[in-house]
Amino acid sequence: MKTLFVCLLLVFGPLAFAVHPAPSATEDVLRIDASRLVAMMAGDGATLDHVFSEEIVFIHSDGRSEGKRDYIKNMTAGDTAYEGVMTSGVEARQITADVVILSGVQEMRKKLGPEWSFIKLRFMSVWRNESGTWRMVAWQSLRPAGNSVVPPKP
Repeated sequence: MKTLFVCLLLVFGPLAFAVHPAPSATEDVLRIDASRLVAMMAGDGATLDHVFSEEIVFIHSDGRSEGKRDYIKNMTAGDTAYEGVMTSGVEARQITADVVILSGVQEMRKKLGPEWSFIKLRFMSVWRNESGTWRMVAWQSLRPAGNSVVPPKP
C-alpha cells in the first residue's frame, strides 16, 4: 500500500503544484482597458488615476490635449460624461516586453457641457509596464471622415 501511495505521489504530485500560465501582457492590458471604460462611464477618478501613467498624453478627437490631472478633473467634475461605450475591432500588439499598443473603434454617447452626442472614434493607446503595473501612457482618437485610399494611377 505504501508503495502504491509513493507511486501515485510521484505521478500525480507534480500536478498539484502545476503553475497556471500567467496571462499575457496583451490580455492584462485588455482587461485593464475594460476597467478604464467602466471607470469613464462611472466618473471613477480613483480607478482612472491608477490606470493612467503620470506621463499620459491624452489627445481627444477634437484635437485637445490633456495630461492626467486635467483629464481626471474634467471626468469627475460632471461636465464630461460617457454612456454606452462599446469597443470593437481591437488589435493588441506587444511591441516590447514593457510596451503594448491597442487600436480599434469606439462608439459611445458623450456629454460635453449640457449636450449629449453620439460619437464613433478610431483610437490608438500605448501602454507601458511601470514596475509591474500596466498603465496607459498615450491616447489618440479621431473621428473617421471617409476613405483615405489613394486611387491607382491610370
